[in-house]
Amino acid sequence: MEYQELKEELSHYMTKKNLIEIDKYYDVALKIYKDMLRLTNEDYINHPIRVAKILAELKMDTTTIGCALIHEGITLNKITYEEVEEQFGETSAKILEQISKLSHLKRTFKKSNDTDRYRRIVVGLSENPISLFIKLADRLDNLRTIEVHDKEHILDVIDETEKVFIPIAHRLGIKKIKSELEDLCLRNSDKEGYLEVLNKINKDKTELENLLYKMRDELITLLNAHNIKFDITYRVKSVRGIYNKLKAGKKWNQIYDLLGLRILVDKTEECYLIIGLIHSKYRPIPKRFKDYIANPKGNMYQSLHTTIFGVDGTVFEIQIRTHEMDEIAEHGVASHWSYKEKTDGSKTSELENKLAAFRTLIEVNDKEDNKDFFKNLNRNLSKDEIYIFTPKGDIIELPVDATPVDFAYKIHSEIGNTLVGALVNGKLVSLNYTLQDGDIVDLKTQKGKNPSKSWLKFVKTDGAKSRIKSYFNKKEKDKSIETGKEILLEEIKKRKLNEKDLLKEETINECLRTLKADNFEDLCIGITTLKYTPNIIINKLIDITEPKKDTLVEKLLENKNIIENKENGKIIIAGFTDILTTICPKCSPVPGDDIVGYITKGNGVLIHRKDCKNVDLTNKRIINASWNIDTIDKFITSIKINLDQTNDHLIDILTLATKQDIGIKSINHKGNNKNNDIYEIICKVKNKETLKKFMTELSNLKFINSVER
Repeated sequence: MEYQELKEELSHYMTKKNLIEIDKYYDVALKIYKDMLRLTNEDYINHPIRVAKILAELKMDTTTIGCALIHEGITLNKITYEEVEEQFGETSAKILEQISKLSHLKRTFKKSNDTDRYRRIVVGLSENPISLFIKLADRLDNLRTIEVHDKEHILDVIDETEKVFIPIAHRLGIKKIKSELEDLCLRNSDKEGYLEVLNKINKDKTELENLLYKMRDELITLLNAHNIKFDITYRVKSVRGIYNKLKAGKKWNQIYDLLGLRILVDKTEECYLIIGLIHSKYRPIPKRFKDYIANPKGNMYQSLHTTIFGVDGTVFEIQIRTHEMDEIAEHGVASHWSYKEKTDGSKTSELENKLAAFRTLIEVNDKEDNKDFFKNLNRNLSKDEIYIFTPKGDIIELPVDATPVDFAYKIHSEIGNTLVGALVNGKLVSLNYTLQDGDIVDLKTQKGKNPSKSWLKFVKTDGAKSRIKSYFNKKEKDKSIETGKEILLEEIKKRKLNEKDLLKEETINECLRTLKADNFEDLCIGITTLKYTPNIIINKLIDITEPKKDTLVEKLLENKNIIENKENGKIIIAGFTDILTTICPKCSPVPGDDIVGYITKGNGVLIHRKDCKNVDLTNKRIINASWNIDTIDKFITSIKINLDQTNDHLIDILTLATKQDIGIKSINHKGNNKNNDIYEIICKVKNKETLKKFMTELSNLKFINSVER
C-alpha cells in the first residue's frame, strides 16, 4: 500500500518509462530489506518508501527516488557498490556510497564539538547533492518515529539535526522539510512546551488565517489603486519560532511577527512608495521600522521592515524589497541562514557556494535535466579538502593529494613515527600514495621503527612536516647532549675529582643559576657547541662545593646596625665604603631614594629601593645602606611615559632632557594603549630631586598623558 501511494504521487509528474525504472529499484529494495523489521515492528522497507515519498513531494527525478528506495543497501552490507553500478549505473552507485559514508559520521559528531567542521564534512562527502537530499528525507522519517528509542539516543539525534541538518535544509530552500524537522526536534525535546504552543496556534488558526487574508486583500487594493506591479506572500510564524520567543521571555501579545507579509516589487523607489502608503493608512509601531536598503547589513542584506496595527487592530510584520534584493537575501551571501547564523558575510564560504548550487536543484523545471546539471556542478566546484575514514568509521580531514603519512601524523605523532605501511580500501599501497576522497585507510606500525627524512619530499600537511623535522631535531639534540656529557665526565676523570660529589643535584642547580642555563642538558649541549669549556663548568662546581669564606660578608652580618661614617664611596654599607655594590636593575634607585642592601653570596651587596617589590625587608641578609652625600656621579634609572600618536614628539623629549642636564641612554617603544604610545626612557640623573623635576616638566607637555617611574 505504501508503495502504491508513492507510485500515485510520482504519476503526477513522471512518465510511464520513468515509473518502470522506479519499479526496478523497488524490486532490488525488496531483496535488500527482506525479512527485516524496524523497532516499530513494521516491515523495514516501509521506511525507504516513505523517504522516497518525501522526495516525491519535491518532484525529484528518477535517480533520486530510485536511490531513496535502496539508500541503506551498502550501509547494511546487503548490496555492493559493484552490484549497484552494474544494475543502475555509476551515478546511483556513488550516491549510495556517499550515503553510507554519511551514515558513519555519527561517531565523529559525538566526539567533536566543532559543528562548523562537521557540517562542512557532511556537504563535502555529498559530491552528488542527491545523497544530501536523501539524507535529509531519511532524517525526517526517522524523527517522525523516533519515540521508540531511548532518551539518550533521541537527544543525540536532535542535537545533530539542529546543529547540522536543519541549517543545511534551510540553505537548500526546502522550507517544508526544514520546518517539520524543527517542530519534530522541539516535540521530542520539550513535548509539553511544543503542545502548549501548538494548541494555542490551532485554537486561533482559523482566526489567524482570516486576519492574514483580510490584510492581504487590503494591501492588494491599496497597491492596485496606485498601479504598482507587485507580488505578495504571507505566513504564520512557525511553532518553533513562537516557542523560542516565549522562552526568551516574551508574552503572546508581544510577538509582533506572528503574522507576516512580504511584498516584492521591481524598483527600489517602489519600496519607499509602498512603505509610505502603508504608514499613511496603518499606524506603525514605534522603533520597529528598519531601513536595510539605505543601510544594508554587513552581509549585503537589503529590505524595508515595518510592524503595523493592521485590520482589526492586529499586529502584522511587513517586509518590502525588490525581486533582486529577495534573490540576494534568499540565494546569495546574505541568505536568511547567513545572518541568522551571525556570519559576517564578507566572503562566501565553500559550504555556501556548494549549497547555493545545490539549491537550484529544486528550481529546475525539467527534472530529467538533472544529470547534466550534476556534471556542470562537479566541474564548477573546486574542492580543497578530502575526507578519509579510519577502519572504525572516524573521519580525518586532509588536503587534496595527502598521503598515508599525513593521515598517520594527523591521528598521533607516535603513529606517524612508527609507521611502516598502509592498506587503502584493503589494498597495500606505498607511503607516498595519493589518497582519494572517502578512502578507508588502515595503518600498520611497528615499535622501534623510525620515520624517514625522505618523507619530507612528499607529505602535504604542515603538521606532518613539523613532526618529522621535530623527530630528527630531537635525535640530533640527544646525540649532542650525550657527547657533551661524555666530554665533561672525561675531564672530571682527568682532574681526579669525585664525580658523585661534584654532580649532586643541588650543586648542579646552583651552577645552572650562575651560568643562566635551564637544565643540565643545556650545559652538555653548551660543551658540544663550544659555548662553555668543560673546565669552566668544573671550576664553577668546585667553587659551589668548596666555597671561599667571605669574611667581609660575615662581618657585615654581625654588624648590621653600625652607624655609617663619612667616606668617599657612592654608597655607605653599615659604615663601610669599600664594599662591592650593585644597583638593582628592577627598581633603579638614585640618590634621594630610601635604600637597603641585600648581602649576596660572593657578589657583594645588591642595592634596592626600600619600596622595591623584589626585596623582603625581614630577610636576615638585609643590611642598612645610604647614599654618600659627597658623590657627584650620575645614576641610571628608568621612567615610563604615555603619549598620543598624532606626531613624532621624541625630539621634544630629548630637547627637554638636554636642558635639564638629564642623560638619555635609550628610548624604547613598549607598545600601544588605545590611541597612545608607551615608551620606556632609560636616563642618567644626579638624584631623585632632578628626576622628579624632569618628570614634572614632561607631564606639562600637551602630548604626554602620564609619566611614572
